[in-house]
Amino acid sequence: MDGGGARGYLSARILANVETYMDQASGSKIPLGQRFDFIVGTSTGGIIALGLATGRSAGEVAKFYERLVPNVFAQTARRSLAVRSYKPKYDNGPLRIALADLFKDTTLEDVQTDVCITGVALQTGKPRFHKSLYRAVYIGRIKERLRDIALATSAAPTYFEAHSLTHSDRIIDGGVCANNPAVIAIVDALNFERASMRGAEPARIMDDIVMMSVGTGEQPSMPYDVNKLATGGLIEWAQYIADVMFESQSAVADTQARFLLKENYIRINPRLGSALPLDDIDHLSELKNLYDISRFEEAFIKRYLL
Repeated sequence: MDGGGARGYLSARILANVETYMDQASGSKIPLGQRFDFIVGTSTGGIIALGLATGRSAGEVAKFYERLVPNVFAQTARRSLAVRSYKPKYDNGPLRIALADLFKDTTLEDVQTDVCITGVALQTGKPRFHKSLYRAVYIGRIKERLRDIALATSAAPTYFEAHSLTHSDRIIDGGVCANNPAVIAIVDALNFERASMRGAEPARIMDDIVMMSVGTGEQPSMPYDVNKLATGGLIEWAQYIADVMFESQSAVADTQARFLLKENYIRINPRLGSALPLDDIDHLSELKNLYDISRFEEAFIKRYLL
């Protein structure tokens, strides 16, 4: 699952729709996360991934997002222009409270599906991922709280402050290095040392892997004035640099994953009707028209996932 801020609402609704379809097609009601062996997420997609990995249904996660997004990016959580010159745009208090309520004190030991959540250590500028125990070397941070992991992976630069965890210092949004974590998922799937929590044996070759990649919506254009940004300086770029980084990396990872997995890969990422910044909550209703399952997606689900 990609990052994308408020557009994670679309990802959550897509997954809820897929879950409903699979339940009906299979004749058994199973939380979507338990139909997969491995879930990987970045930022808003990381929150969704943890929700699914802890056994919640995609429908439950989608309802959580309907409440979460308007509160996190509300005008009351937005700092004034004067303060924003030296502080992130939003106070993460509402997000912190919501995540604490959702995950309580559960840790990576409590997940029911293997999971990998991206992040970047601000001190080193290097990836700092949080993973369940599918490799023995991950034992040192297995007691990290899920609410802290979720808060760290979604700490988008200029939007939210970095977050420190018990075993990690000042972590920021994983979208800085992997907004679309598809290739990370492929590499880690090939590095499992044991059967997945669902019981599947470790993948040894690409043909052993089937992936459903879910984006937060393909932008029809970028949410800024290109001519102005092309000659812009610090002030202009500070507002939109995250959008540029996240969108470009997602496209590259999609191309790479498609090349590696071929027909074993599907990308669900509907084209948006208008350009939406990461914190746009005024057009969430427009996303409701975009999460239906297409015939192509239905065929993939029937062939590979049921």
